[in-house]
Amino acid sequence: MHGLGLAVLAPMLVAPLLGLATLPASAQQYQTRDRVLAPAAALLPVALQNVTMVQGREVRLGHLFAGISDDRNSIIDHAPQPGERRIYTASHLYALAQQHGLDWRPNSPLDKVAIERASVVVPAEEIEREIRDALITQDRFEEIDVDLFNRSVQLHIATDRPMTMRVEQLSYDKRSQRFQATITAPANDPEAQSVQVTGRVYTLIDVPVLARAVLPGAVIQQSDVAWKKVRQASLAGNIVAQPEDIIGTVTRRPLAANRPLRSTDLKPNLLTTRGDRVTIVATTANMRLTATGIAMQNGAEGDLIQVTNTGSKKIIQGKVVGPNLVEVVTRGQVALN
Repeated sequence: MHGLGLAVLAPMLVAPLLGLATLPASAQQYQTRDRVLAPAAALLPVALQNVTMVQGREVRLGHLFAGISDDRNSIIDHAPQPGERRIYTASHLYALAQQHGLDWRPNSPLDKVAIERASVVVPAEEIEREIRDALITQDRFEEIDVDLFNRSVQLHIATDRPMTMRVEQLSYDKRSQRFQATITAPANDPEAQSVQVTGRVYTLIDVPVLARAVLPGAVIQQSDVAWKKVRQASLAGNIVAQPEDIIGTVTRRPLAANRPLRSTDLKPNLLTTRGDRVTIVATTANMRLTATGIAMQNGAEGDLIQVTNTGSKKIIQGKVVGPNLVEVVTRGQVALN
């Protein structure tokens, strides 16, 4: 009898010591008004879960206790919001075990189960894309890029919900090129989360770039040039903006692909230099005349330079058309005499 009396009194003594008298509000709606404990023979032996990831909107008994059969896996609470964690303490767990006829008692007041809602964090790049599209629609931008100031913002979407977003309360200041908006996800969901974001808008322009990496001394051909959209604000004053200023030039240093080119990266492709012996060519309707001359200036292809005719000692002007080859721009025979 003595042993039986202790067995009966043990729950009554342990519960107050562990602070098991109260049941948190999140589970009170599931507790019956006149609770009747299940007979000892009907108690279901279970073990405590550790950390549980909930996939839906409800917390079930099996999320807290291992060994729950399907027919007894009752809904006991709403799941926490995506990205949040809820802690079920020893007193809460003991009350649930009594209510649902489970053979479980806390070993320590520190016993607990953590419940999380399975979710993913929306990447900042996806938020920026939504803002960019909304700004283009609202303000009729052509080509823009967007940067968030608060890129570390955490916007969670539950894994059982659609990966959608909605931009709300979007405002844009053209003077400062800054914006602010509210992002809600999932879109049109009664349990959606919202975050405030701010950032800046950048205008994009097309600039010529190299389609491949090149070494010093390479002559840039038309096939080497591609186009790339870059932020206008990031371009320095010496950025080459026209492809004709690139084609035919020579690289001064190794240059990477897909990067804007500066005028200091390139130099003219000189086909003749001052003091070089050159061939002077004059073409008429009936003949092609040549003479020898000395270049008085450096010249790239298409440049007009002055050349001294070594025979007549006359100075003439001609266009550089090839390596040490100059074509006169006046009447051929007159120029060569």
